Amino acid sequence: MMKRQRQWILPRIAKKVAVMLTAVLMLTLTNGFNWNTQTAEAAGTTPVERYGQLSVKNGKLVDKSGKPVQLKGISSHGVQWFGDLINEDSMKWLRDDWGISLFRVALYTEEDGYISDPSLKNKVKEAIEAAEKLGLYVIIDWHILSDGDPNIHKEEAKAFFDEFATQYGHLPNVIYEVANEPNGNNVKWNSQIRPYASEVSQVIRAKDPDNVIIAGTGTWSQDVHDAADNPLPDKNTMYTVHFYAGTHGQYLRDRIDYALNKGVGVFVTEWGTSDASGDGGPFLNEAKVWTDFMASRGISWANWSLADKEETSAALLPDADRKGGWPDSQLSASGKFVKQAILEASNNGGNTPGSDNQGIVLQYRTSDQNAKDNAIRSEFNIKNTGTTAVKLSDLKIRYYYTDESKQAQQFFVDWARLGNEKVKGTIVTLPNSKAKADKYVEISFTDGAGSIQPGEESGDIKSRIHAANWSNFDETNDYSYGANQTVFADWDHATVYQQDKLVWGIEP
Repeated sequence: MMKRQRQWILPRIAKKVAVMLTAVLMLTLTNGFNWNTQTAEAAGTTPVERYGQLSVKNGKLVDKSGKPVQLKGISSHGVQWFGDLINEDSMKWLRDDWGISLFRVALYTEEDGYISDPSLKNKVKEAIEAAEKLGLYVIIDWHILSDGDPNIHKEEAKAFFDEFATQYGHLPNVIYEVANEPNGNNVKWNSQIRPYASEVSQVIRAKDPDNVIIAGTGTWSQDVHDAADNPLPDKNTMYTVHFYAGTHGQYLRDRIDYALNKGVGVFVTEWGTSDASGDGGPFLNEAKVWTDFMASRGISWANWSLADKEETSAALLPDADRKGGWPDSQLSASGKFVKQAILEASNNGGNTPGSDNQGIVLQYRTSDQNAKDNAIRSEFNIKNTGTTAVKLSDLKIRYYYTDESKQAQQFFVDWARLGNEKVKGTIVTLPNSKAKADKYVEISFTDGAGSIQPGEESGDIKSRIHAANWSNFDETNDYSYGANQTVFADWDHATVYQQDKLVWGIEP
């Protein structure tokens, strides 16, 4: 991103075998904060032992059993400046005290980086080998910045990734980021970035057929919508978005939603609480909007950065210990915020909402492709893929939409296999409107609706919503609407609650 153009020149085995390591339980922090997080010791397993071989399924990062997973962690600064902070001790502290599941190691190409000093790759190897011991996922970041067009050093990139895929491709915890932030007026996805990423990916796949690849996008990895329109053919590829809370807002979140709605996987490999310069702020309120957004979409992320540089985005205060053990008094405001954001995720087990769902799956289709008429016509089917019966009266479906009429709303059941009279609908106004939702209909079931047995489903539930004055809706900006979803398919833009606990889908 633009941030480091001005200032970054400052010096300063097998896939299916889990990494076996029991962490030493960390005691109370020196400032008295008593944490209760799912660290490797508390959970009895490391992140890699829990999730195993990652892959991409329907645009989501999933674990070895196919369940969606959200990784959270931190990125190093450039290894040429702050490489002394990248070591097994500091990474272990981050795992056990912060609860990280992911570490990103940033190998700059220019800025006195790898192109002028190839020995810097040894620090990347150190990070990978430490991550292997600690059971952390690790992103190998080919960190282009001032070079802009990734093709400038394409041959060096191919040689580098060939070496690393050959040496480490058998590990289940390696992730390849093939171009950090492509940038420049003429550096576009279709013409420069996609062909480069395709070539480098083929080099990786020749040695490593399984691990996830992340491709950077244009304008400092903000043009994910371009990649969504013409993704790479490799199914285990995701696309990065970088943001800085003081500079990037709703428009970039909308681009992410656009990509997700097209089934493209998004991975935020770098973000900061500062503005795009790496300084200013910290903008913690806007950062919270972003972390909540990423949590609701199950988007994995790495914060920028593990450094003690005197700038807002650095997690540490100057002269912090090089091997971890940092009390909160040695953390910057940004570092404290990020640590808490990761701990909150760790307490939730790291999985996305609905991943521990007792086998409940919601399917959706629209029965009306006219998105601007006077009705919202949505159909639902609930499947029970679990091992125990599920009472329908314990379940509630929520479908989110925007109300252009500002009138009272009317709900109808046009047909339900289980009986129209057993299905009820309540229109609820969201207390805080979202970009694509200010209301939702909550569909519930009477006691007489019975249960769904394992392997069975509710059958079609055809619903309809009208404004009291029968004016037109505009469904094109509705969170839950799928314009092309004319056959039943799993749908995570509507939610299911079981006894008021979210068990399926992602809230807007």
